[in-house]
Amino acid sequence: MKPLKVLAAALGAAVLGLALGMFIAGPGVLLRTDLGQALFARFVPPKYPAPGGAAQPGDAVRPFTVHDFDGRPRSLPTPGRWQVINYWASWCGPCRLEMPWLDAVHAGSQGRFEVVGIALESPEAAQTLLADIPVRFSQHHEPAGPADSSVLLGNGWGVLPFTVLIDPQGRLVKRHIGVFAGEDQLRAWLAEGME
Repeated sequence: MKPLKVLAAALGAAVLGLALGMFIAGPGVLLRTDLGQALFARFVPPKYPAPGGAAQPGDAVRPFTVHDFDGRPRSLPTPGRWQVINYWASWCGPCRLEMPWLDAVHAGSQGRFEVVGIALESPEAAQTLLADIPVRFSQHHEPAGPADSSVLLGNGWGVLPFTVLIDPQGRLVKRHIGVFAGEDQLRAWLAEGME
């Protein structure tokens, strides 16, 4: 067999294997790496295009309002401090997995940054998860859909969990689509973004 045909066959098998793996395991495997995050964002068309365009890393984040579970409004981002904003829902298994990691990171932050949770569902539904997995960081909610704040921050796919890092000047630094591979990956992601 000619070397070019062998190379073409190997490349075809690799692409087929990747496609089959995505079909069987879902996009979670791909989303665990920086390269996978970049490929997903580049080649998977968003379900919800953000009105006026989604914020890109380096862009100032347009202020938005969410509510706590008592109905009090809160404007985000908060000027003057680093913020990790995590979007989740009670029905999302990976969100449940990630919640203790976010809580541990928040507890060890020593005031360097704030973790903010935003449930994309009703407060009643969100509180079912928080009853099972109590956390010490602030929690808010808003309805999920094409106009929710995660879409404005670049989650046009509606993937949960979805996490962003915003700097003290209110600029989007990083975003992460899907669940982190573990607490260590979350800590490394934060450290890299806050350098």
